[in-house]
Amino acid sequence: MKRILFFILKLIVSVGMVAWAFSGEHFQLDRLTLHFREADFGLLIGAVALFALSNLLGAVQWNLLLRVQEIRLSWRKGVSFYFVGVFFNNFLVGNIGGDAIRVYDVRRLTRDGSPAFAATFLDRFIGLFTLTWFSLAAYLLAPAFPGGQSVLALILCVTGVLSITIASAFSHRLSGLGERIVLKVVPDRVGERVVKIRRGILRCRAHLSVLALAALVSVGVQLMRVGVHYVVGRALGLEVPFGYFLVFIPLIAIVASVPVSFGGIGVRENSGVLLFGRLGVEGTVAFSMEFIAYLVGLAASLVGGVVFVCRRQGKHSKIA
Repeated sequence: MKRILFFILKLIVSVGMVAWAFSGEHFQLDRLTLHFREADFGLLIGAVALFALSNLLGAVQWNLLLRVQEIRLSWRKGVSFYFVGVFFNNFLVGNIGGDAIRVYDVRRLTRDGSPAFAATFLDRFIGLFTLTWFSLAAYLLAPAFPGGQSVLALILCVTGVLSITIASAFSHRLSGLGERIVLKVVPDRVGERVVKIRRGILRCRAHLSVLALAALVSVGVQLMRVGVHYVVGRALGLEVPFGYFLVFIPLIAIVASVPVSFGGIGVRENSGVLLFGRLGVEGTVAFSMEFIAYLVGLAASLVGGVVFVCRRQGKHSKIA
């Protein structure tokens, strides 16, 4: 019952966020349509290809972390599971719902989702951690802009929270303390999973070279994904230097990951309006750029949807 009520609550919030986004002054359907028609489709196709390439590299990163958990997937399965997860990120609550799909897919093979959860948790947090440091470094190197101090405060806050979270997860003492607290308030079955997940994360301490390689791969993945927004902006005729995208897109990605909106729709676009507006970018242009970037990501991950549908059809044919 609690799960149903929680889902209904998230659904109401999500619908409200989307309605607010598409009824705001910055969303004008005729202007959005005009921006799309006048966009450089060659650059948009390039953005789709860049996002797809980042997914392939992201699958490599995830596979490295799975191997630390002694889960060995074939290259084909690893890539297909990753693309299915990215596809569902576009529709599930927050921009992280597809991570649960990836864990579920691995669990179907191994019958134990805890190691997969640990690997996927690290995969997500390494990506966010990389993004925030990109944002901080780019801010320090970029020319000053109006409202920059508040943006810096937000960057430092997010970077600090992520740093503390990762440090705590890798600390025997701190993670142990957190485990003991959790075990006191959750059912035994959930507690067993928490223990396994903690062990999976701590296992990475013995594989620092693999962890460092995954972090290096993450740099490439996140640079490509920031590049997708930059290329979409150029396709719309926006001439904002790449450095500012390194400052803003990580913050937009992190805010869009908060589970209050399906696929981050509404949150992403309005965050783009707020941040890029500091550079004098018209609200409708910023809104259109972020919404089209979402469509680009969706197009690049459609192969994941196809894989999922074919997989379901294969199951039904076996039953028949």
